[in-house]
Amino acid sequence: MALFTDGTISSIEDLAGYESGILETATTEQIDLTIKLGLAQDELGIDLDAYLTRQGSTLGLGNVVVTPPLGKCATFRALVATYRDAYSKELNDRYVAKWTEYQQLAQWAWDALVETGVGTVMDPIPRADSPQLSYVPAAEEAATYFVRAAWLISDGEEGSPSDIAILIVPEGNTLVATAVNPPAQASGWNVYAGLSVTEQTLQNAGALPINGQWTLPVAGLQQGTPAGTGQAPDSYLRPGPNVLWR
Repeated sequence: MALFTDGTISSIEDLAGYESGILETATTEQIDLTIKLGLAQDELGIDLDAYLTRQGSTLGLGNVVVTPPLGKCATFRALVATYRDAYSKELNDRYVAKWTEYQQLAQWAWDALVETGVGTVMDPIPRADSPQLSYVPAAEEAATYFVRAAWLISDGEEGSPSDIAILIVPEGNTLVATAVNPPAQASGWNVYAGLSVTEQTLQNAGALPINGQWTLPVAGLQQGTPAGTGQAPDSYLRPGPNVLWR
């Protein structure tokens, strides 16, 4: 699972999954959904930070894992912000029902989050930046490669994989990938590669050195495991003294 601080945790596609007319509304009322997603997450972060403080936790937002209830919180809050804005532009009553509906769903998601617990990790691994791709001479055919990177820590846990980097490698060359901007706690990294945007699999048998490169071997791409989704929570913080350990 991604960390709360890895980036935007809800998407326009998530909004459309609940509200099929959201794109039309955004266009009609000139609302930037990307901005609403960011603002909703900022507001959610303030509430999460306050919640951690009330529970006496020394952890911060960088330790919070995006569990399904937390993802729902972000999505519903963005929908609240969108329909609140749509109503306020023209005081159009047809948006009030949607605004109210998603306020109720946002509260439901927050209550579910508190009840199940805010997932946290003690040693968070930030999401990797997209790897730097290049090529070197080799007796290979031309191909287009889709590559992701993911940081590892000493116990083998893996952070969220990066966005996909794409490179067209001309004939007579082979692919080289380099991870960039390693976090302080990283002990190595994994590389995931494939020939399509929908499928990248693990290419290295062991952790790659932090400052090391990966070069596509003569044998070609390996059919390893697909890229993961990041760290699972170490614990779940709930109101009161009880902590549910994984």
